[in-house]
Amino acid sequence: MSIKADRWIRKMALEHGMIEPFVDTQVREGVISYGLTSYGYDMRVTDHFKVFTNVYNALVDPKNFNPRSFVDIEADHIDIPPNSFALAQSYERFRIPRSVSAIVIGKSTYARCFRGDTRVALVDGTAPTLEEMARRSEDGELFWGYSIGSHGRIIVTLLEAPRYIGQDSLIEIILDNGETINCTPDHAFLLRDGREVIADQLRPNDSLMPLYRDLYRGYEMLYQPLNGFLYPTHRLADEWNVRHSIYGDQPGTHRHHKDVNRRNNNPWNIERMEASAHIRLHNSETYGDDFEPESHSTAIKAAFERLMADPEWRERYTEQQRAKARSFWNDDRFEEIRIQRNESIRNSWTDERREWRAELTRRYFEQPAHRQRRSEQSRTMWAQATEERRLQQAEIARRINIREEITAEVVRDALDQTGSVRGAARLLNCDRAVFRRFPEVIHAFKGTRMRNHKVVAIRSLPGTHDVYCLTVPEAGNFALEAGVFVRNCGIIINVTPLEPQWEGYVTIEISNTTPLPARIYANEGIGQVLFFEGDEECETSYADKKGKYQSQVGIVLPRIDREG
Repeated sequence: MSIKADRWIRKMALEHGMIEPFVDTQVREGVISYGLTSYGYDMRVTDHFKVFTNVYNALVDPKNFNPRSFVDIEADHIDIPPNSFALAQSYERFRIPRSVSAIVIGKSTYARCFRGDTRVALVDGTAPTLEEMARRSEDGELFWGYSIGSHGRIIVTLLEAPRYIGQDSLIEIILDNGETINCTPDHAFLLRDGREVIADQLRPNDSLMPLYRDLYRGYEMLYQPLNGFLYPTHRLADEWNVRHSIYGDQPGTHRHHKDVNRRNNNPWNIERMEASAHIRLHNSETYGDDFEPESHSTAIKAAFERLMADPEWRERYTEQQRAKARSFWNDDRFEEIRIQRNESIRNSWTDERREWRAELTRRYFEQPAHRQRRSEQSRTMWAQATEERRLQQAEIARRINIREEITAEVVRDALDQTGSVRGAARLLNCDRAVFRRFPEVIHAFKGTRMRNHKVVAIRSLPGTHDVYCLTVPEAGNFALEAGVFVRNCGIIINVTPLEPQWEGYVTIEISNTTPLPARIYANEGIGQVLFFEGDEECETSYADKKGKYQSQVGIVLPRIDREG
């Protein structure tokens, strides 16, 4: 089959009555466009609508629609309630030739679309194009992304029905981070202050709602614009599971990535584990066969010494340790642990050790000179140990292979890939001490650099382009990989394919999948009809089958044939 162009459509409409009434050009000024296009025909919708209502709690049965479920409205426009739908009739009557089939796709004006190569930010760490998502969706794949929730907080949401919409003119929006976005002029963007503005009304220096993400120890953290704090994405995925009753908010549990991939934050990859079991699991991985205890110990000691050099930190730390010690030896909560510990220690002693311990205790409490001597010995021992550590670290530093090819950029890239200093050192096949040359990189790795996503420029793109979009019923918006939030495509047009030799007025189902009302205009464009001609005529046409929707007029509800 091949799609038919405007010349063929014009001939069939004028000479064979395929479309009546027929508009030989595309009418665009001041209305949602209708009429002949390059490879299709934009049909209109009449002013008669049937809007679904649940006033009578009637069951929505696709085999037997209850007329009481709908309110008939004749008006120049209707507002479809959130997450509801309406039925309408095409303004044009169609007569499909015997060798032709036709399909109807939604108007991009209602869909608010992007060019097919637009990338969407997903919580699994990938960013496929809308065109790719539409193709994968046909195979049953599900996608989760980021949305601004009803209270201004970023949440994880299910991105539904990525799909091809049609062709339309586009504008290009250039951001201050160098990203570009190609979308229909009426697509709504979320501003940093929470308001919405359609694309062709954006102006340079407008600040858009940002999506800031960074890695910390291999886990993705995102910036919550509501409070300015970083928050783990896997916790947002866990919230999605709790919100949709996949499991409960169980106390004493940790969130765990099933496939151990910290970047894969799809909700199906997150589960709850008993806290101690989760800690043991990760300890077994962290301190596995490739663990370097000497290097690990040296790094901890060096960090501790740097902290102890700060008098305020040292005083605060010392007081915390005193409080913990007093709590352990005096708090009733630890009595059982103390008893078990003391019994375990005493049971391991020999008789000689018990006598030695008793004598040591007596001398310590009865002889002040002995206590003084022990104190001096301890200070000398700690001073010698400190000097030994200093010399040891100096020797390690001398043994370091400086490796000039390891630059700040190389280190940061390795940190982002692996999520830890140890992992980055393993990736670069170097000692972790090499990273001491880049303290600013290590410091930046533990935080995030905030950029302000501002509009730099807007310009029209020549020609028409294939456009795609998707739907987010839970929030009505989603994040692009470019780092901004946009409104989703909320209007879905459903029409049964027009079979060979079918004729009549088209009944159109218009679904509003957004949490906001959606307005539909009468006598303006609603959907684009695409015609496909086969290499030969079919053996049995719709007219031959005497189909029950042949020559239908008005809004026709679905009917099921019943025998007997």
